[in-house]
This record gives sequence, structure tokens and C-alpha cells, in this order.
Amino acid sequence: MIQHEQNVGIDRLGDWLAEAGAQLTIRRPDRGDSVADHVREYDGLIVLGGSAGPQEDQHWPWLPAVRNLQRHAVQDGIPTLNICLGAQLCAVAHGTEVFRRQIPQIGVMQMNRRVEAAADPVFSALPDQFDAVVWHQEQIRSLPEGAVHLVDGTDAPVQAFRLGESSWSVQFHPEPNEQTIRSWAENTKGLVARAGREPDDVVAEFTEKADQIEATFRPLVTAFVNYAMRRPDGHTPQ
Repeated sequence: MIQHEQNVGIDRLGDWLAEAGAQLTIRRPDRGDSVADHVREYDGLIVLGGSAGPQEDQHWPWLPAVRNLQRHAVQDGIPTLNICLGAQLCAVAHGTEVFRRQIPQIGVMQMNRRVEAAADPVFSALPDQFDAVVWHQEQIRSLPEGAVHLVDGTDAPVQAFRLGESSWSVQFHPEPNEQTIRSWAENTKGLVARAGREPDDVVAEFTEKADQIEATFRPLVTAFVNYAMRRPDGHTPQ
């Protein structure tokens, strides 16, 4: 798992991964951890979100290595889950533009599982419609070439896609808990205001729907871990 900064961690996602049987190695490039060029020794890869733009390499010098890692993961069939910034990095790594929105998306918004997701080994676990946290000002303009569009919703329609057989990317955030949402709301007040929201309202909105969001995404995380444990290339975790 690649974590870019302290304030964007694994939160509830860590609990769901552990419940599904995953053991995590967390790399913190912001603290000097190296980002390997490949992940063949692991059964899966997760790239978390962050406040960076996906091409702000001058301020976040490890981002090129993460994009390279994501390209290797697609090429090698490593099960991957990219979240928010992670999804944007994967999109850029595969030739798609990411641009800055005039109005950020902040809060809990409704998403739609597309028909293509019904046959997907991981995203078929989602209901047809569901709520998810969004917290971004960068937007993926279009699908990377060859990608399968899995989830749309809002006026940022590329909410989830798959590249190859086993690299999944989501623009939304399945992972945060109430403490994290409160921290984001307090620490990004300017962003929240530009979205036309108030911090307390965003926190209350999440708190009301937190259990429903967990019920939506826990099965997806379980499906991801199960897929990683029975990869179609015959690899079996040790």
C-alpha cells in the first residue's frame, strides 16, 4: 500500500482488508520509503489518495515512480486498487489528461454502477446505485485507452474504471471514517467553501450515511482480496 501523506490513510479500509485476510505492507514515500519499480513479490497493490495533483512531481518527487509502478502492475496483472489521487495517477500513467475543476466535489454523492460492472469480478459486488465520499478538485477527463468504465455519477463521470484484467481505479473515497472526514473538512476549509459547502454539514452528511457506505464497500474490498488470492495467472499467495 502506498500512502502519500499522514492525513490520507487507510482508515476503515484497513479493517476491511484485514477481515478479508490481507496482510499489509505500507510504504510512505513522504517519509523516505522507496517505491519499487515492480510489485511481483506482492499479491496486490493499493495506491491511496492525497492532496497532490497527479503531475505535481516537483513537490511530490516520488509520483513518477508510483506511475511507473502502476504501469508495471497493469502489464504484470497485479491486482491493484487506486483511490482518488491513485486513480488520477493511473490515468495519467496511461495517457489520459487530468484537469482542475472550477468547483471541487466535496461530500457524499450518489454513484451508478454501469452495466459493464455486472461481469466484473470485483465491482459486481456493488449495488446498482450507492453513495460514496468524494473529495477532489482534479478530474479525469476521459477513460484511458482500453479501459472498462465501471461507475459513473455526478458531473465527473469517470468515477471508476478497470485497466487490463485486474487494475481498478476509483475517483471516490471508500475508506474514510468520521474522524478523517472531520479532519479533511477543517483542514481544507477553502476547498469546502469553493464547493459551496460548510464543514459541519459535510461531517453530518457523512455521519448519517457512514453505516450505509460501509455496507456498500466492505463486500467490494472482500471481493478484491479474494481475487488477489486466486489470481488467474496461477499465482498463489504464500
